[in-house]
Amino acid sequence: MRSQKRLPGAGKATMPAALAAERGVVEGLIDGRGASRWRLMFPDALETRYVEEARVSRTRGLLYSGIFAFVMYATFLISDTIHRSEDLALAAMLRLGCVCVVAMLVLPLVQRAPSMRLKEWLMTALVINTMLVSAILLQLSRTELSHVDTLLFGFFPMVGNILFRLRFLQALTASLTCTLIMAGVIALEPAGQEGLELLAMVIFASTTGLSLLANHQLEYNQRQVWLLRQRERLLLEEKRAAGQRLTREANCDALTGVYNRRHLERDLAQRWADLTREDGLAILMVDVDHFKAYNDHHGHVEGDHCLQQVAGALQAGIGPQPGMVVRYGGEEFLVLLESVTERQLRACAERIRRKVRALKLIHPDSSVAKVLTVSVGAVSYKAEQHTNLTDLVRAADAALYDAKHQGRDCCIVR
Repeated sequence: MRSQKRLPGAGKATMPAALAAERGVVEGLIDGRGASRWRLMFPDALETRYVEEARVSRTRGLLYSGIFAFVMYATFLISDTIHRSEDLALAAMLRLGCVCVVAMLVLPLVQRAPSMRLKEWLMTALVINTMLVSAILLQLSRTELSHVDTLLFGFFPMVGNILFRLRFLQALTASLTCTLIMAGVIALEPAGQEGLELLAMVIFASTTGLSLLANHQLEYNQRQVWLLRQRERLLLEEKRAAGQRLTREANCDALTGVYNRRHLERDLAQRWADLTREDGLAILMVDVDHFKAYNDHHGHVEGDHCLQQVAGALQAGIGPQPGMVVRYGGEEFLVLLESVTERQLRACAERIRRKVRALKLIHPDSSVAKVLTVSVGAVSYKAEQHTNLTDLVRAADAALYDAKHQGRDCCIVR
C-alpha cells in the first residue's frame, strides 16, 4: 500500500470527457465529416500520431522497395546490350552512375532522415531523377530503336505510386513532373514517329493516371483502417476509464476523495494476515475538534470545504510511511500505517496535528483555539490484544477519547 500523496481520483475526472471528444473527432473522420476525402490529412494532433506510429514500418518499406526497384532498373542494361550495343557505355554510365549510385547515396539518407516528410520527398526525388536520366539517355542515344523506350516511361511514376506508395502529395508531384518530362521527350522525338508518340503518350497517361488513383485509394484505405483501430482503442480506454471511475466511486469518499470505510474494511479483511505478520501496523483516529460548531457558524458549504482541506492535510502528514487515509464517518478520519516504529507513529500523529493547525481555518466558536484543530488517538498493533480490525479500531478510538478529555488539539499514542 502506497502513501497517498494526492486524492485517489485526482486528475482523472476529465479523462472520459477527453476520450469521448477524441473519439468524436475520429468517428467524424471515418464518416467523412470535417475533412475532404481527397485531402488525405487529419487534424494536426492525429496526423502527427498517425505519421509517428507508422515511422518504423514506413521507413523499412521505403528502403526495401527502393533497393528492389533500383536493382530491377539496373537489369535494363540487359536490354541495352541487345538493342543499344553501340551506346552501351553511355547507358551503363547513366543508368548505373546517375541512377543506381545516386539511389545508393540517397537511401541511407532516407533511413536517417529526422522527419517522415523528408523521407517521402527524397524518394520522390529518386523517381524524378530516374525519369529524367532515362529521358536524357533517350536523347543521347544513336540507336534507331531507342525511341521505343518511351513505351516504358510510364513505369517510373507507377513505381513511385504503387511500389514506393508515396504519400499522395508526393505521388502527385512525381507524376506531374514525370508527365512534363514525358511531354518534352515527345516534343523532341524525330519526325515520322507520330504513331509511336501517340501510343507512348496513351500508355504513359493511362499507367500514370491509374497508378495515381490507386495510390490515393491505398492511402485512403490505410488511413481508414488506422482510424478504425483508433476508434477501437478509444472505446476500450473509455470502458477502462469508466471501470476505474466506478471503482473509485465505490472505494472513495465522494466529498474528500480519500478512501471510504467500505474500502478499508474490505481491503483489511483481505490483507489482515499479511499486514499483521510483520511488525509496524498502526491506526490513528483523527477527529475535527468542535466541527458541529464550525459547521453551524460558517455554513455547510464551508464545512465541506473544511473537511476536504483536512483530508489533504492528513495525506500530507503521512510522510514517507506506506499508508492510507480513510473518512471513517462525519468529521472523523482513520489513518492506517504500515511498517512504522512507535517513534515514527508518534511523529506522524504530531505532524498531522500541526498540519491541520497550519491550515489556519478560523474557528471562533472553538474552546480550544481560534483556528481549526484535531485530536488524534493512535495505537500500534499487538497480536495479544488485537485479534481483528475491530479490536484495533476500538483501541485507537479509546486513545482518541482520552485525547479529547485531555483538552483536545493533542495526540495520545499507545
